[in-house]
Amino acid sequence: MLPVTGKDAPLTTGIIADDLTGGVLVAASLIDQGIACPVVTDPAAIEDHCNAPACVVAGRFRLAPAAEAVGWFDTVQEALSHKGAKHILYKYCATFDSTDSGNIGPCADALLRQAGADRLGFCTAFPERGVTVYQGHIFLGSQLLCNSEKRFDPVTPMPDPDLVTVLQRQTAYRVALVPQQVIAQGVETTRRFIDDALARGTTYFLFDAIDGSDVAVCAEVTRTWPAMTGGDSLLAALPALQVMERQAATPPPSLPRGHTVVIAGSCAGATLRQLEQFEEKHRVRRITLADAADDFDRVLADAMSWVQTELPGGPVALSIADAPDGVKRIQSRLGVDEAKRLGERVCGALAQKMRQLDVNRFIVAGGETSGAVAMALGMSAMSVHPLADIPGGLCVSEPDRALCCYFKAGKLGSGTIFQDLVEIFG
Repeated sequence: MLPVTGKDAPLTTGIIADDLTGGVLVAASLIDQGIACPVVTDPAAIEDHCNAPACVVAGRFRLAPAAEAVGWFDTVQEALSHKGAKHILYKYCATFDSTDSGNIGPCADALLRQAGADRLGFCTAFPERGVTVYQGHIFLGSQLLCNSEKRFDPVTPMPDPDLVTVLQRQTAYRVALVPQQVIAQGVETTRRFIDDALARGTTYFLFDAIDGSDVAVCAEVTRTWPAMTGGDSLLAALPALQVMERQAATPPPSLPRGHTVVIAGSCAGATLRQLEQFEEKHRVRRITLADAADDFDRVLADAMSWVQTELPGGPVALSIADAPDGVKRIQSRLGVDEAKRLGERVCGALAQKMRQLDVNRFIVAGGETSGAVAMALGMSAMSVHPLADIPGGLCVSEPDRALCCYFKAGKLGSGTIFQDLVEIFG
């Protein structure tokens, strides 16, 4: 009998991502390695759609209240375990996006508890994108993260680059560093270091990682653990050690016909610059959240009237993105949480309305925005199709294949990514 492979193989590794863009990046990386990996956004879809060696369940809990995030996390973990997953991995942003109240610590606590594990690791480094961790401190390129553009993040700024202390403020479990000097000595030395620290009462282990070889050691050390957490690099390497089944490359999908629209909700500097380059060839409509707060229905109607007029001329973009000063003003007026919810509501409503105009190809910028748009469009399950020169991949709704979306993390992508994707969509 031939071995079971691809989408017919039983689930080995379940990955819980705290936003959609990060989940898609992981899925695309695994698919590139020959590991079938669908993405679902609704725990109820796990039973029917997580029929592959790996599966990503992408949530919207990075910025949710901690109790709400933990409740959702528990539901997903239970469903993945019921489906047969032997390993549960928690994927968060490589820049450790969180606050002192969570949600990385509280969700990690939930993961440890439900997995019945005695230890849990944290490997957030993403060396391919310049995110490294040394002596427990997180760097972006040559800068401590607290000195980078990240300090302007409107919701999760990083004033403290010491991840051991950042994580310790979020959990009651003892946190210790696994230093690069230990990791450089190899897998067995690192395992002994962890076992010794565990015997002294440590439960959480924060891994240094300055390059791919450090990440590889971390993955090998933790490959048999029932639970693990990390950023993009670890979540690309670790499942490949846990999943034995591989499948042949699949051809790119035939994309649904219709119009293409960009929806930008991220306020990251990269997204703002990408919009500027897109505007050199295409029309962009900017929407201010202050106007939406004053008269939501009017703003939505005006935007859709504009889209209906401009869409026959080619792809267009709608943006709620703003510079740091503008973000601070609307947050001061509405509060941080309400401003975030209003932005997601605007983007989700726009996506729903545009389906009536035969828009079924969306390019969405921003992790929270992507989750809101996917929910508004009813994309509870999707297949991911990696792209050669663009991070992540095209997401096609399953099983109807009626929608195709590219979900972009706010901070990622070249300056021409929107235009490049428009050309791919054709």
